[in-house]
Amino acid sequence: MTHPQPDELAGLVVDPSDADPAVLEHVSGCDECAGLVDRLAGVRSSAAESEALVAPPEGVRHRVLAEIAGSSARVVPLVPPPSRRRALPAWVVGLAAAVALVAGLGLGRLTVGDPDPVPDRRDPATVVAAADLTALDSEQSRGVAEVVRDADAVTLRVKARDLGQEEGFHEVWLINLDGVRMVALGVLGDGEAGDFRVPGDLVDEGYRIVDISIEPDDGDPTHSGVSLARGELA
Repeated sequence: MTHPQPDELAGLVVDPSDADPAVLEHVSGCDECAGLVDRLAGVRSSAAESEALVAPPEGVRHRVLAEIAGSSARVVPLVPPPSRRRALPAWVVGLAAAVALVAGLGLGRLTVGDPDPVPDRRDPATVVAAADLTALDSEQSRGVAEVVRDADAVTLRVKARDLGQEEGFHEVWLINLDGVRMVALGVLGDGEAGDFRVPGDLVDEGYRIVDISIEPDDGDPTHSGVSLARGELA
């Protein structure tokens, strides 16, 4: 006897009103097929006991079954353990897997939603150099500085502390190892911390000494000569 294809029998479980009349006629005269359809219908009912089902969108069942049929060639046969129960034919096992998948997905609760957002694949920021900041007249720690590089920019990240309450503002500098050239980066904000964008090759050119100075509000853009903290990037 030639049995219907798995997707045809699955159609009786998912949507009997859309079934092929020839399949209905076969199942009505085949105890094996009828019994299997009843068992699979029970699986579907069990999956839906906690929530009422709604009709699936048009074509969803066919797409699910087509996906299953397309992957059937990748199934690896396994040797089943001894059992007193009568083994099911291979085509029945394929049908059971198909309907079990449909039941597990909630049958009528299948929806065609928006695709998952594409994850941000940019490389995370990397610390490429760091310095411990200390007072010039002692070894007292005054914070840390880090050079952080990502796909878009190079940033000097400064977290200072214990800079004192002297009147003026705290300005951050990068000083060249030659001790002569220096670049003003900006003023630390509240909390004695700040991030400062720097040219990508500035540190590589020898500007590796991080300096925090106290600057009077006198309009003079040059270094005051009074450094509160300093450290060399390495």
